[in-house]
Formats: sequence, C-alpha cells, structure tokens
Amino acid sequence: MKDKKPVLITIVVLLLIFTPLTVISAFVKVGKNPLDENPGHDFYYENKLWFYDDNNELISKYECKTTKCDLATTTITDNEYGINYYKDGKLTKVNNNNKFTFIKDGVLTYLVNVSSGTALQKYLQIKNYNTKVEEDIYILQNENKLWGALSIGDALSPVIPFEYDFLGILNNVSDDYLKVNDFIALKNNKWCLIDKNDSIVSSYYNEPIIDYSSKYIITKANNRIKIYDYEGLEYLNNLNFSDYALYNDYIGLLMNNMVYIYNNLNSNYIKSININSTGSTGKLTIREENNQIAVKIGDNIVSYLN
Repeated sequence: MKDKKPVLITIVVLLLIFTPLTVISAFVKVGKNPLDENPGHDFYYENKLWFYDDNNELISKYECKTTKCDLATTTITDNEYGINYYKDGKLTKVNNNNKFTFIKDGVLTYLVNVSSGTALQKYLQIKNYNTKVEEDIYILQNENKLWGALSIGDALSPVIPFEYDFLGILNNVSDDYLKVNDFIALKNNKWCLIDKNDSIVSSYYNEPIIDYSSKYIITKANNRIKIYDYEGLEYLNNLNFSDYALYNDYIGLLMNNMVYIYNNLNSNYIKSININSTGSTGKLTIREENNQIAVKIGDNIVSYLN
C-alpha cells in the first residue's frame, strides 16, 4: 500500500491538471462555452426564444407559452378579393430588428420587446406580403378580427387604427421596398382608399377595389370589372371587359380580343389593338421596356404607345 500511495497521489494530481485543460480545449475547439445557459446560442432552446446582438451577446429570453414557438409567419388573404398585390415576396418569417419582433406562439402572434423579452400585444394575423414594407409597416388583425397597421422601427408608431374588416396594399415595389401610397380598406361592407393618416381619399364602393391609379379605381365582383373615378363616377358601364391594365395616365381595357388604350376616359380611346392575329394569351399589362411603353399580352408585346 505504501508503494501504491505515491502512484495514487500522482494520478489525482494529473486529473486535477488535465481535466480543466480538456474542458478548455473542448470549448476552444467547438467555440462553445459549456457553462453558458444556451451553449449553441440556438434561437429556440429549452422552450425559450433567445435574442442575441450582432456581437453574439445575449439581449433577452422570451418564455414560450406553447411548444409551437418561433418567429411569426405572415398571412395574405388579398387573393380572395382579386387584389393586385405583391406576390414575389421571399421572407417566410418576420425578421427581428433588435428592438421589436413578432413571435408566433401557438395560435397567436405576439409583438415582443426584444430588449426585455416581454410580449406587448397579441394578434391573430400579421401581413407584410413576405417582403420589406416602407417605414417597417405591418398590417395586423387584432383579437376582435379587426385590421389596423403599425410601424415597427426604433419605436412603435400607430398608422391605421384597428377598425377595418380588411386592409391591403397595392403591388408597388421600388428600391426593394413595397411602397405604401394608400391602403385598400373594407369597413361596413364598403370599400375605399385611405392614406397613412387614416384619411379617406376616395368615394365608397360596393365591390372590392382591386387596383387603382392616380385617376381611376378598378373594382371587381362576380367577374365584372368596373372603372370609377375617385368621386364614384363609373365609366363605360355599358361594356363588359375581361381584363384591364394601368400605367401612369394610361388605362388599357380588353374586350372581345380587342385592347383599347385610353389616357382619358372622358375622351375616345387613343389606340385599338386586335390581338387575334398575335396569338397571344395571358394578362394584359402596360409597362416601360427599352425606353418605350409596351402593351403586352402575357410575355408578348402586341404594340407600343410611343
């Protein structure tokens, strides 16, 4: 036993020396702190959402109420009304900005203060068309199923109060942002346009507003396209159009394989185009291409306006 005692002491000493070194070596090797509450800095860990800054320092933790807990996803219902909305968004989840973010926890969406990890408000649905909207505007549906809008930046700024049955934004992307000129709004079964000050800027319409320009408002119901001005005057109400296109002051109308181009519906059309001979099919559009204003059916140019 006397001969074995020095050997035992040596083993204990070596363990005391090399065990910490092994832990440190593992930490250096994988870049993780084994004493950290969340060693891998995972976003979801132990039923919490963990927020870190750009330097990978912990900001806060959000305590999940359910096991289905993540950054919020958005809902788009504009297609139910045929609205010309932005369809090419790639953001499947709402990104946080280190100030505020939206969390989907169970069936509810929560607006969370990232600095404290606390929920400020809860909503049923959130909409940003899977892209960045100017002024970080989000369209939200509250628990009373009414829609409003909120700007989420360094501070929270109400944009539209929660009193509408529907709110939508037209497809108008510039500089990688979805622009907000006006909101398409539904309230008490009437449709109108409202600006970012919640001021009504058009007349009220019985059919869903699906598109608009600075001069004209397009509605559609039961496959019938109608054209109005902002005061509610209807144009060409004795005709039945199968498609339309808006571009600046131009409006194109498709009827019986003929496209009629106007720049003022109080005057006669400025151009008619027979598309039978072109064999073109698809959506009617008017857009600038190669410094010319092109009238297109699907991918085919059927005429130019200048």
